[in-house]
Amino acid sequence: MAIKTVGFAILYHILVITQVQTLETDLSKEIPRCLQTVGNSSKITDTDIIHCVQQFMWQTGNVVWSQFNITKKEEQFINSLIGTAHERKKRQVGATENINSQNNFPRNGFRIRREYRTLSDRERSDFHSAVNKMKMSGQYDIFSNLHRGTVVYSGHGGPNFLGWHRVYLVLFEEALRRINPTLSLPYWDSTLDFDMNNPVDSIIWSSPFLGNGDGFVTSGPFRNWMTAVGRLTRNIGTASRLLSKESIRPILSSCRTRDISEPTAQPRFSLEYLQGGPHVWVGGQMSGLNTAASDPAFFLHHAFVDLIWEMFRSRQERYCGTNPAADYPSTTGLHAAERTIDGMSSYRNIDGYSSYWTRFVYRYAPVPTCSTFRPFCGSPYLRCNVARQRCVSVARTGRADGAGTNLASIARARAEESTINIGPRFRAPPSEIRTQDAQIRLSRLGFSGSNMAFASGNPSSFASALRARAQEATINVGPRFAAPPPEPRTQDAQLGMSRGRF
Repeated sequence: MAIKTVGFAILYHILVITQVQTLETDLSKEIPRCLQTVGNSSKITDTDIIHCVQQFMWQTGNVVWSQFNITKKEEQFINSLIGTAHERKKRQVGATENINSQNNFPRNGFRIRREYRTLSDRERSDFHSAVNKMKMSGQYDIFSNLHRGTVVYSGHGGPNFLGWHRVYLVLFEEALRRINPTLSLPYWDSTLDFDMNNPVDSIIWSSPFLGNGDGFVTSGPFRNWMTAVGRLTRNIGTASRLLSKESIRPILSSCRTRDISEPTAQPRFSLEYLQGGPHVWVGGQMSGLNTAASDPAFFLHHAFVDLIWEMFRSRQERYCGTNPAADYPSTTGLHAAERTIDGMSSYRNIDGYSSYWTRFVYRYAPVPTCSTFRPFCGSPYLRCNVARQRCVSVARTGRADGAGTNLASIARARAEESTINIGPRFRAPPSEIRTQDAQIRLSRLGFSGSNMAFASGNPSSFASALRARAQEATINVGPRFAAPPPEPRTQDAQLGMSRGRF
């Protein structure tokens, strides 16, 4: 099998950028072997080549990772969590284990993960307090550092993405329960925000929840946090998109893990690709592969990603006749099934696929739903859109502690976000119409009503502006009056401001 010329160009680029030291390995054999596992040999794509080159190059020993990852002492802390989260340390937890043994239950008890907004005010406050205690003790930063370096490649871009993050979340949750044994890791169902008129208005981005989303985080439980790259920062609604019920549906219609995982899944079926959307949408540290875990929003988001995977796994068992614990796609390199999990040496990659975790460690409470006959969502922070029979997030009250929905706030958030070195960002779907980037592109095409949508926080104003311009274009006005320049609240003035600032 011949490797395309572009493949060698990509390899050279990786060699230069990362300053890797290659081992004496027969590259001409390793790369084709990988390509045989990821696609049709008669149609090898550039994406396939990039994946296989990365799998070869980012192996332990091929790259100097001294600036990344965790120290030996910190690894011992992670292993101590494994000891309590999973009593029988260093065992195999795959499909062949005795899952009926009572010894399987973790020492700190079974957990039920619920949607963040369905927690009581006291439960939410206790969760915030425990996360802050982890931050003050340095434990939070251990987890943040673990999601860097080698893990950017061994925990992303392949089937190990799903299992690695599952084990990672369990250990983070175990650390929380050492502080408060009543806690479980909540999940952030971002579809509840996507279905709002404007997701940036969600109550999630207010002081009682995650704090503000427009620039430096100066409100809420994680205000003024410092990270490895500077102050905790967000810039919500800038680009890409949140998860939606429509985007999740193709995943839940599939039967094999190969169909929903990188690099073999088509984009609309790839859970890893789609989950990059909320990373980029939140912005700041959350948008970077090496920095994302610096923001507590990361853990809530990935708990929801894990829930989607669990829904997929349940379907595999019920309707597809597939054992999810054994359905690990064939691959090589860092994502190989039998390879030791980076940072969690008690496990192999395939152990993250074990049914043990959701049978004996945790399960998920159902996502909030409502209907015409039951028009409530079980939380004062959610409301039922009866017309669509869906729960949606309640909006923030006021703008002071929330998110950027006007030009001044947007400009400030972008300036503050530019002060941090995010590094490589997540692959993510294109920006949806309500994001800053999409509306700015439209405004540059002459649709300045898009900026009015920012000012009002109501996307209907953008539609109204488009309609008015289209209708005005149908008449021959002829010469126009001489007039003063546009004042700041006009569409043309805001278009000019957006072009000047962005």
